[in-house]
Amino acid sequence: MRFGVVVPSYGRYGNPELLLRLIRTAERLGYEGAWFADHVVVPDYAVSWMPSPQLEPLTCCLIAMGATERIHLGVDVLVAPYRNAVLLAKMAASADGFGPGRLVLGIGVGYLEGEFDALGIPYETRGAMTDEYLEFWRHVWSTPDPVAFRGTFVDVEAVHLAVKPAAGGVPLWVGGNIDRALRRAAVLGDGWHPLWPTPERYRSARAHITELREAGGIDRPFTFSFSCPAGSVLDRPRTDWEVPAPVALARPEYGYSPSVPRAPDGRPRFTGTVEQLIEDVELFAEAGVEHLTLRFWTSAADRSPEELEVQLERFATEVVPHCS
Repeated sequence: MRFGVVVPSYGRYGNPELLLRLIRTAERLGYEGAWFADHVVVPDYAVSWMPSPQLEPLTCCLIAMGATERIHLGVDVLVAPYRNAVLLAKMAASADGFGPGRLVLGIGVGYLEGEFDALGIPYETRGAMTDEYLEFWRHVWSTPDPVAFRGTFVDVEAVHLAVKPAAGGVPLWVGGNIDRALRRAAVLGDGWHPLWPTPERYRSARAHITELREAGGIDRPFTFSFSCPAGSVLDRPRTDWEVPAPVALARPEYGYSPSVPRAPDGRPRFTGTVEQLIEDVELFAEAGVEHLTLRFWTSAADRSPEELEVQLERFATEVVPHCS
């Protein structure tokens, strides 16, 4: 099992100096990667749970690449339709030249309607745009210049990107839990990076992705990843877990996030004692997960930077050594 960690980059953590401190802490502790959330602008109706200031994730990746030596940098997840596909291809290829193999792009279709409105992007086309962007990025990174591509959302003829990533492209790990996302990952991606499905769902989805790849004759390297819910290393077991009642969603778009997977006693996975967390890692490893992106902070948490660093260190030193 490989471990990355989401480094908060908004709210009380939307501070460049603090961000670099946490990234360097993650590298020192041996985490494979540091990941950042993606929002360009946040509509007023959502800012209460996604507070400002918010740092742009690709900028975070590039600055962090220059401030570290080993750690991978990624976006959890980059909303593909938010950015010009041709410009993103150039930016990612350029970044790869400064740290070959260190940039990973988690890719998603997005969900926040007000953000799409602010950027002037039709909400209804976000899935089709993401599919075409992924196809274009694979093509432009692996094809000698000049490159031509004719699509609905990307249309270029005889252009020179003038820089190509190492190994044919920056890894594209596709997020999403629904069947269309599984197909998108299998056919167009280099990995699957969903939001915390249950072990049973993960196992069946992995089998489906594998079948799709085999049926399409796709044999390029692929990573089965897992974006974790918010977690904590606890000093002692708790016995008062309660499964929360379903919450009435203020807006339909908020239904994108699945329920947190739980142990039989109601304990949310990835929150527990060292022994319980080892059990969680082993459970998802058995389900086919190869890479975990951990979260020890969310916008709803009130964990100080010092407390967050303690969590990062405890997981790295007390849990990881017992996980194969």
